[in-house]
Formats: sequence, structure tokens, C-alpha cells
Amino acid sequence: SLAGDGLRALTGSTGSGVVAWFLAAVFAVSGAGKLRRPALAAMAMVDFGVQRRVRPALGLALGLAEVGLALALIVTPAPAGVVAAGLLWGFTLLIARSLRAGGDFACFCFGESDGAMSRWTLLRTGALAVIATALLAGDAPAARWDGSGPILELVAAAALFGMAVLARLVPNLLRWNRDLFEPATSAQPTVLPAGRP
Repeated sequence: SLAGDGLRALTGSTGSGVVAWFLAAVFAVSGAGKLRRPALAAMAMVDFGVQRRVRPALGLALGLAEVGLALALIVTPAPAGVVAAGLLWGFTLLIARSLRAGGDFACFCFGESDGAMSRWTLLRTGALAVIATALLAGDAPAARWDGSGPILELVAAAALFGMAVLARLVPNLLRWNRDLFEPATSAQPTVLPAGRP
């Protein structure tokens, strides 16, 4: 019953509006990362096997396309949702194929160049693809800019996006906490001065 109520809320007009704002934030952050470092985005394209050589102009074009898609999700959520769902499912398949082939590289999905691609990357991208598909299955958010509806949707989406960003940082915090408070297992051997036993 609770799952059914949640699904109805997600696919209703207000829920679809929140999903559209949330996906717009995801694509805006992802596109901004690619615009800041287009060469790294182009290197990820080569690693995924989409391109044969690194072309920073393509990384820049992908970043611009993602920022444009973020704006389109705000203005016209229904048609932009089709493109968002298609892109996210395509990214999910690329990541799954690369993981199956043993790929060990940074996917630069959201401007992250320091971590290798993992099952978590696949799970996160797949979850975003499901969310984008839910936007297509739901009622299109009304294109209304009067009243407080869109503002409340924006606030709810911003809160969900902030929670997702914080949740992504939890593993790093746990690892930092463990490294800080656990004694080092590979301590350096003590070197005695010459002539002493």
C-alpha cells in the first residue's frame, strides 16, 4: 500500500514536477563538470569505446548538450524526459558493458575524475534512468508559473538532490573515520642507530 501510494505520488503532476527539477539538477551538474574539463570527458568517451581518439571539442559538446537538456527539463519536461531517459539508459548500458569487459577507469559521469567506475556507478546511473522513465510514465507537470506549485517542486527537488549528494559522501567519510582511528597495520620498522643491538 505504501509503495503504491509512493508510485502514485511520483507519477502525479506534482511528483513529475519534482522529478523533472531533480533530473535538471543532475544534468546541470554533470554538464558543468564536462564544460570545466572537456578533455577528461573526451578521454572517458575513448575509454567507453565511443570515440577512437581524444577530442576535447566532443567533451565540450556533451557538456553543452547536458546543460541544454537540464534547461529543457525545466521548460518542457515531457519531451525532454524522453531524451533524458534515453541518455540515461544509454549510459547505463555503456557502463554495464565496460564493467563486464573489466574496464577500470573513471567514467567522469558527474565530473568525478578521481574514482574508478564500479557497480555503484552502474546502480546510480540505472536508478536515474528508472527515475527518468517514471517521469515519462507520469502526468506531465503542468507548465504553470503562477502560484507556489513550481516553487514547492523546486524546493523538494533541491532537498532530494542535496540528500543524494550527502549520501554519496558517506562512504568517503566512513573510510576517513576508519583510517583516522584504526592503528596502521603496515608500520615502518624501527631503525636502530649503528653499533647498537
